[in-house]
Amino acid sequence: MPDRHEFYRIEICGRIFIGTVCVDGPHLKMLENRAYDHSVPLGSALEISKPVGRQYFAISQSNEPRIVLPLFADEDIEAISREFGIPIAGRMRALSFTESPAWNALKRWVNQHPNIARACSHTDTFAPGWYDVNSSRPGNWARY
Repeated sequence: MPDRHEFYRIEICGRIFIGTVCVDGPHLKMLENRAYDHSVPLGSALEISKPVGRQYFAISQSNEPRIVLPLFADEDIEAISREFGIPIAGRMRALSFTESPAWNALKRWVNQHPNIARACSHTDTFAPGWYDVNSSRPGNWARY
């Protein structure tokens, strides 16, 4: 049975990445991520970086590794960045979540699951306005 909170799914480098709506808004999960078994909030909280001589990993603003990306080639990292709008550290043009295919999928999901979206929209989030992506409501996503 599909997870009704899931709004986006893509396979990159043999791993499944999903966008899912949690109690505090949209999150990213890597299903095969055994070392760190939790999700990270999508939006301004994330950055992909590669410390000198180390593996790639997605980090929160507090520099805490959350989703480790071992053996991912540069193209794979670019794909994750592009699909979820996660900026890569040191790049001049930083992507944002609102420019990503995952954001477009989230807009569709909010329209299809308004009750779940409303229930998960009452806390602070790293993606402000994610719940307002329904273009039929005032204050829609176009402002983000």
